[in-house]
Amino acid sequence: MEKYFSKCIDSIIGQSYENLEIILINDGSTDKSGEIADEYALKDSRIKVIHKKNEGVSVARNTGIEVATGTYVCFVDSDDYVMEDYVQYLVNMIENSNADISLTTEMFGNFNLVQTKNINEKTVSAEEATTMILLYDIPIGVYCKLFRREFLQKKNIKFNQKLFIGEGFNFNVDAFQRANSVVVGSRKIYYYRRDNETSATTKFSIEKWKNGIEAVKMIKKNFLINTPKVNKAWEFAFWRTCSDVYDIIVLAKVEKKYSKFYLDIKNITKKRASVAFFVPTAKQQKIRALVFMIYPKLIPMLMLRRRRKYNITVSN
Repeated sequence: MEKYFSKCIDSIIGQSYENLEIILINDGSTDKSGEIADEYALKDSRIKVIHKKNEGVSVARNTGIEVATGTYVCFVDSDDYVMEDYVQYLVNMIENSNADISLTTEMFGNFNLVQTKNINEKTVSAEEATTMILLYDIPIGVYCKLFRREFLQKKNIKFNQKLFIGEGFNFNVDAFQRANSVVVGSRKIYYYRRDNETSATTKFSIEKWKNGIEAVKMIKKNFLINTPKVNKAWEFAFWRTCSDVYDIIVLAKVEKKYSKFYLDIKNITKKRASVAFFVPTAKQQKIRALVFMIYPKLIPMLMLRRRRKYNITVSN
């Protein structure tokens, strides 16, 4: 984290929206991240640093929500960074719509460095927002989103401390279902880094990915909006999660090491792929499903080719 932390903090303190309360959580980091955070706090009075033992990302984020005093809450992962208007864009949308949550569907990444041409905004219902995120039309992480703090408190919305992958997906679905409405934009204001070798999505861990699958199952178990539309979208989300796990297993070359887990995931991925043809998801998702039905390893092969181009590795 230390390698990227300063750029992350610099992007936050440089926001055009200056009325910020910046909470940096040092979750038992073993590098110099805690020292870096303290140095920034001495320079900027808006920064509050909390040093705590390592208890996982869910506990760290819950701690941030608990100590926050502002009107709104948003999140930035320590290895990512944000555009100058990250907060301003989300605040403008939430205040103009009176929604409980504002978000953008687009973000920058290693393979996506061009700003959105046609920037649209729309306000949707709780059911529609829940369906959209389950269909991956909205980024499933908590980045790119702004929540009313009072809304989170009144509805007792927290990160599940048993989860260390998929905790953001769970949090979002829970929040979306409880919201009066959600306003959705499309401007790219967040840079999601994919080349961090310590990232949960770059380094393979069977325990983490089993936890990630359990996280999606928990979403269905805790549904508040239990309509056919939302249930079908969840089926897609479950398939998509399993297909992502399959990709990571193949990229990390651990098919033999975790043969039973690999075969179980492969079977689920192939058998459930057809769900993509019965939900209103993007064309690329349907193509992905078709490929998985015919030759599953093609997707990770293409991913590997692209990652090599950008010098990104998946380790085991």
